[in-house]
Amino acid sequence: MLTRVAAQLALCVALAATALFTVVPSATAEEGENCHLVEVDVGDGETTWVEECDDSGGDDGGSDDGDGGGYEPQCDLSVHDDVHDGASFWCEGTAACWGNFPSVFPEDEWEQLAGGPSPGEGYIVTYVECEPGESGWQWVLPPEDQGPSLWDLAWQAYGNLATPDFTLAFSPPDQAFVNLATWYWAEGPANGELIGESTGAVNAIATPNRVEVDPGDGSGVLQCPFAVAESDECSHVYAQASVSHPDGYPARMRLVYDISFTNNGEPLELDGLPTTLESPWVDGPLPVAEVQSIVIE
Repeated sequence: MLTRVAAQLALCVALAATALFTVVPSATAEEGENCHLVEVDVGDGETTWVEECDDSGGDDGGSDDGDGGGYEPQCDLSVHDDVHDGASFWCEGTAACWGNFPSVFPEDEWEQLAGGPSPGEGYIVTYVECEPGESGWQWVLPPEDQGPSLWDLAWQAYGNLATPDFTLAFSPPDQAFVNLATWYWAEGPANGELIGESTGAVNAIATPNRVEVDPGDGSGVLQCPFAVAESDECSHVYAQASVSHPDGYPARMRLVYDISFTNNGEPLELDGLPTTLESPWVDGPLPVAEVQSIVIE
């Protein structure tokens, strides 16, 4: 079974590309920001739309924190409860907005309604009302015309990466001993790349970097080569028996991968994208016994 990772943003991108539109320009965006709408699960089977902005200076840029998650509704859409069901609703910063989509007026009347020419190919004119904020007929660009950015596709690909299941293996296999080196490795995963795909040409590639092992005795986390077979590449010597832990020391391990992105097979580098992928920690309690020995110098 594969362990799914960080898929929330990937789902938002796919839904946003078919369901709503972005108002241009954004009244809440600071100069140089790139903004688009994402759909957010607010619980009880309901969703809302939230404007997300980054300061990368372009359609392919990054976010402020680069974690790709944690979106929360920024406005109260309930102020528009009396608006007809056919309207589309979204948050523009803290302003709650709704609009008619598609436009209810013919194309030859759009320029007069909006009070000016179209800002570019693909724009339509529809009625938009925000609370607080201005209301009226505005030029808008449907997302099916602009499509997801490389930034969105990269996060989607990252969200489709999956780390393999594994077990924490030891040698000696059942019980370690004080002053005798214990070896650790990951039993189960292959020592190869993982690929996460997007709905476009962007892929996320996870390359094995290392395993991290916590022996459980308070000595700290070990940084070891990506060991998936028995070897002495990752070892630790316990100084005391696990008498205070009836089930053994709470040893644990996780896999760590380096992340890179490609677009149509060529390297893709965008500020703010994730650079690592970690599996969940896997526990492996390990009893440690003390044996009598004679040291001869």
